Amino acid sequence: MSTELETLLDELARRHARGGPLDVELLLTRAGDRADELARMIETFLARAARSVPSDASLAFVRSLDEPPILRARVARKLRVDDLVDAIVEACGLRPESRRKVRRYYQQLEGGVLDPEPVAESVWEAITSLLGRSRRSLTGPSFEVAPAAAPMYRADAVFELAEPSPPAASAEPPDEVDGLFLGARE
Repeated sequence: MSTELETLLDELARRHARGGPLDVELLLTRAGDRADELARMIETFLARAARSVPSDASLAFVRSLDEPPILRARVARKLRVDDLVDAIVEACGLRPESRRKVRRYYQQLEGGVLDPEPVAESVWEAITSLLGRSRRSLTGPSFEVAPAAAPMYRADAVFELAEPSPPAASAEPPDEVDGLFLGARE
């Protein structure tokens, strides 16, 4: 092993010991033609190095990749989606024919694709009373709406960007259910 590679590996080991970012890409770049050799050394070091205790922020991020908290709470209570939909319809005094729309919105909320912020307090009261959990625990302090579709990037692909389509005109005007889940429309 050359002194140059030893120096780069030592730098990585010091960063690791301090708990700082390892910046492996920079070290591999600095290794130049010997980057593959350094990569194997780094891999061996990291496989044998002591693991640090993950931070609260790291644990929260990993948990956020899990099932959404509303879904976990519903499954833990052994409730069906229809149980929550019925509770929302009843608590909000909605007509029975609005169940289908309430169900669609609830599933979007449960799946993490509907922003929970504008959802009416009456909807949250129905959900929290049935699930026995607070609104905050069901949405988390830093809720982010999941993307509609995960983007895919490829270095060798060429994409032509099309003009965005105008939003489709709704077949029906917003109603009370829309207001409960999407907030007041102006």
